[in-house]
Amino acid sequence: MDGNETQIALADPGALLATTHRVGSDTPVRLRLTRPSDARGVEAFLSRLSPESRRRRFSVPTPDVGDKIVRHFTFYDPRERLVVAATVPQAGGEELVGLADVVLLETGLAELAVVVGDEHQALGVGTLLAEAIASLSAQQGATHVKAEVLGENQAMTRVMERLGTTVRSVEDGVSVVYTRLPAQARRAA
Repeated sequence: MDGNETQIALADPGALLATTHRVGSDTPVRLRLTRPSDARGVEAFLSRLSPESRRRRFSVPTPDVGDKIVRHFTFYDPRERLVVAATVPQAGGEELVGLADVVLLETGLAELAVVVGDEHQALGVGTLLAEAIASLSAQQGATHVKAEVLGENQAMTRVMERLGTTVRSVEDGVSVVYTRLPAQARRAA
């Protein structure tokens, strides 16, 4: 335990997905589940990321955004994985500014990852995405969320700490952060 004993109450995921949130200097952001028709938008978003942001998300340098990566974010079985997009309004549509995905394991653990576009980092988009993913995971029975983080990625560690009691460890040379989800957010068995 690192002394972070603050336990927040996660918002209802339906409310998080049905609301326009204001971040930074009043930028409107909407959250929603991704869908196959998002393939072009996901590819454009990931291609705009700086090499450093891509490395932090994928844990390795990822110079090209291929079809396999795009499909990871747009085609999934919602019983096993969920992907939430953060979007901002654009003329005639929307632009993706962040993605969060989670793998729901039968053990009650949910493995999450978040990436936010460089121009929208440090505005609260990552926190919104993480809370939505954590809330959705809790409703599916998850008791803890896990994130692999590069050692220098303190922003992701802070996001995890905002979700609940957090423990950091190193597993096979990789920094990992575990957060216990608030009990009231979990689905009744």
